[in-house]
Amino acid sequence: MNICLLNDSFPPVIDGVANVVMNYGRILTKELGAGVVVGTPEYPGADYSGYPYKVVPYKSLDTTDFIKGYRTGNPLAMREIEQIAGTRPDIIHTHCPASSTIMARILQNETDAPIVFTYHTKFDVDIARAVGEGFLKKEI
Repeated sequence: MNICLLNDSFPPVIDGVANVVMNYGRILTKELGAGVVVGTPEYPGADYSGYPYKVVPYKSLDTTDFIKGYRTGNPLAMREIEQIAGTRPDIIHTHCPASSTIMARILQNETDAPIVFTYHTKFDVDIARAVGEGFLKKEI
């Protein structure tokens, strides 16, 4: 089985959701023999080569001052979407309602793979803290 994991955080940023994605990737690859690809916003200078699964970093914007250390990925990074789609995922598992889920929807159109969304934390609180309580929060 080929599995695509998408998240808006991944090392060098370490948080609970990044740990979940790293552990899922490791266990699915090493213990279950799945073909795993992780898509995540690119952090300058980060080395993604040491993982037992493929990591596809995609272009991101520096929002670290605005969103407490996190970069914002470009979910319309078509070259990376094509690269992930080329792994022919049987399922797409997105872990964040922001750019990861937008990318998941595009990948679903490209691959017909079903999407699973896991809501690991109170993203709505983090989003409200970043953009306020208005229209943008509701849409995100």
